[in-house]
Amino acid sequence: MQRITFLLLALFSCLSLISTAQNEGDLWYFGKNYGLDFSMGEPVLLKDGAMNTHEGCATICDASGNLLFYTDGITVWNSKHEVMKNGEGLGGHVSATQSAIIVPQPKSRNAYYIFTIDAAENNLAGGLQYTLVSMIDDGGLGAVRFKNKPLAAPTCEKITAVVNQNQKDFWIITHEWNSDRFICFQVTDKGVDEVPIISEAGSKIKGNTQNATGYMKASPRGDILAVTYYEENRVELFEFDNSTGEVKKKLKLPSKSPGAYGVEFSPSGERLYVGSFETGIISQYDLIKSSNREIINSRFEINKPSDFNMGAIQVGPDGRIYTASLHGAYIGCILNPNTYGTRTRYNGKKIKLGKNNGRLGLPTFIQSFFAEHYTKNRKIKPRPGSEPVAKAEPEPEPVEEPVVEKPKPQAPPLYLTVLVKEKIYQNPEDPNSTITGLRALDQVTLNMDTGKKEIEYKLAADGKKKLRLNPKSNYNFLAQRSGYLSNNATFIPEPGIENQTVEIVLEKIFKEKEITLNNIYYDYDKASLRSEAFPELDNLIKILNNNSTVRIQISSHTDCRGEDSYNENLSQDRAQSVVDYLITKGIAGSRLVARGYGEAQPAADCACQRCSEAEHQRNRRTTFKILE
Repeated sequence: MQRITFLLLALFSCLSLISTAQNEGDLWYFGKNYGLDFSMGEPVLLKDGAMNTHEGCATICDASGNLLFYTDGITVWNSKHEVMKNGEGLGGHVSATQSAIIVPQPKSRNAYYIFTIDAAENNLAGGLQYTLVSMIDDGGLGAVRFKNKPLAAPTCEKITAVVNQNQKDFWIITHEWNSDRFICFQVTDKGVDEVPIISEAGSKIKGNTQNATGYMKASPRGDILAVTYYEENRVELFEFDNSTGEVKKKLKLPSKSPGAYGVEFSPSGERLYVGSFETGIISQYDLIKSSNREIINSRFEINKPSDFNMGAIQVGPDGRIYTASLHGAYIGCILNPNTYGTRTRYNGKKIKLGKNNGRLGLPTFIQSFFAEHYTKNRKIKPRPGSEPVAKAEPEPEPVEEPVVEKPKPQAPPLYLTVLVKEKIYQNPEDPNSTITGLRALDQVTLNMDTGKKEIEYKLAADGKKKLRLNPKSNYNFLAQRSGYLSNNATFIPEPGIENQTVEIVLEKIFKEKEITLNNIYYDYDKASLRSEAFPELDNLIKILNNNSTVRIQISSHTDCRGEDSYNENLSQDRAQSVVDYLITKGIAGSRLVARGYGEAQPAADCACQRCSEAEHQRNRRTTFKILE
């Protein structure tokens, strides 16, 4: 693997970022109607937003920090928090990680492009599309001129933007699904160049469409890209040529972030932060190390594990980095992101939202807005009042294109936690002893069947897997571990509940030890099964179907009353009745052995004439044991 040289870092002092970037990122709107106002230095929490979204969103202000509009990639709201004229039905998705990003048209004060991305829940079918907003319309509140012009599909839920090296134009960067191709489009004063720059670099993003989730970010100087691989628990770094739009070389950081989701650069571009969706841990990497190995070994965890799922990690106009967590009560903050190690300082409770109010997303911006030059030198001043933005001077109108019909409302995503556990026996060596509880099981392989394909996961030591699923589909899970009987569960989502759980219990294999089947009843003095026995036997059938290589013996026992030979014959017939029932349900006879022991193997240790009725009942039992 070639070493990333980061030679462009040496040229930082020679670059000057686009001159119009001042306060365009001063206002954020995101999540459950929340916003942040950075215009007076310390961010102030706002609760006047009209948007209620789970993940991706974008906001844009003018150069003085006045709100223009914001979007979840589906609807656009103006500065009065009203739906913008013609501002519904954009091609983003409520569950796309980076559903939208807003980019101004160069040399224009009034034209803005919204680039939208589809979600894994829609099989990424809509891909990357763009929409034009003109701020000269509707009295300066803006209106959508045309929307949903297709650029590429299918694409991952990842998009970022940086300033071109010419300091005038912009690059829009995304990643094609099921390939190793980056797709880059240039935005100039003439509009969006729909002929992409395509680069083949790094690993393929493929497999389970959940691997398409997670963030892509560019460094503020636009020379490095970072991409999270959600299902593969890692991040890759790339060099980006912001003069040509080409992506090249790579550094693969190891699998240290289960469910790698959020990613961000420090304003200096010298540090990288990666968030783990599953553990809530944020890992820091020092990118100015002299070798790839040193960069990998520089990993430092800036916080402790959390009960909440880590979402977006987004640099702010104040030079700090802010974090979102699903259903958390706070927005977190990395206070000194340009430093390394313990000096970085993380405050997980920087801004209080309220219990369970956190969502996964924060706005996606042009990364160049937050380069170190601007975070250190931007102007801080009180925001003007809430009066509407003054009407802009007319300019040549963009070409209007047909309006795409508004799509049907999209259901919110479903977050499912799969828990795999084992039974705790009072006597660990006796499968018939009292069960005292359940505990998490490690080293489990979990297979998920979506109806169209099967996906395999390796569970962590806590026996837990958190998944983001389509709430309109059903799922079948099969849990497997060496030394245990495999077990399955069918999950049918419950409408309207965002977070749900399914639990799978695995039985330890007690080879050659008899396990009593409860409630196996026969008619008096007969071998025929009674209907009350069928539910317990159906459970045994499920075990055998989930463990196709298991061979078992069905044993029947009687109490000591009656002649020995009679009891032997009766117990053999009863064991055979169970085997016959299993065969009628599709279990191969070669996997089954019937054995009647009569009164020869009592479970209760008592002399026959002194056994209580309860002890006689213990002796009259049907069992199974695993032979191989």
